[in-house]
Amino acid sequence: MKRLTANALSALTDAELMQRIGRGEHAAFDTLYNRYARRLGGFFLRMLAYDTAKAEDMVQELFVRVWTYRKEYRSDQPFASWLYAMAYNLCKNEYRHETIRQAYVEELLQREEATHEPTEAMERDEQRQRLRQAVQSLPTAQRDAFLLHYDEELTIPEVAHIVGCPEGTVKSRLYAALESVKRMMNEYK
Repeated sequence: MKRLTANALSALTDAELMQRIGRGEHAAFDTLYNRYARRLGGFFLRMLAYDTAKAEDMVQELFVRVWTYRKEYRSDQPFASWLYAMAYNLCKNEYRHETIRQAYVEELLQREEATHEPTEAMERDEQRQRLRQAVQSLPTAQRDAFLLHYDEELTIPEVAHIVGCPEGTVKSRLYAALESVKRMMNEYK
């Protein structure tokens, strides 16, 4: 198969790029990496309590796995679901080390206590921090569904596929997560 230019590669679908990556084509891998790395960096950042260094490491680990398991990708499944399922599994492994989440929540609480200047910008920052804290304090299953659906803008069927549960379960987790976040945000008023 002939080598394509970077512009020609960027016009290919994810599945077509994976076919080329399966044959060891590095330029196709670079194209796929550039297409998804930033978005997945944001996903990992939110899933891992805003630990920038850990999120960057996870993006690298994920794409190492994409290369390693490139021949296992089946073009009959959506690439984004396959990729996010691997990303989610990396996060689940990281959750086993729950100290990251606890340290983040404690740091947020300390920062919140330290800031007392009532300016509009600070109030917005505090509101964002409270929202982050509320989302991070959700039970893991609810937080995962919330972040995948609302932050990553994945559909309920995609979220269900990634987390390995029925769509109805995802819907109930999302409902519970929204109710909890709403309640926690109202407590701050």
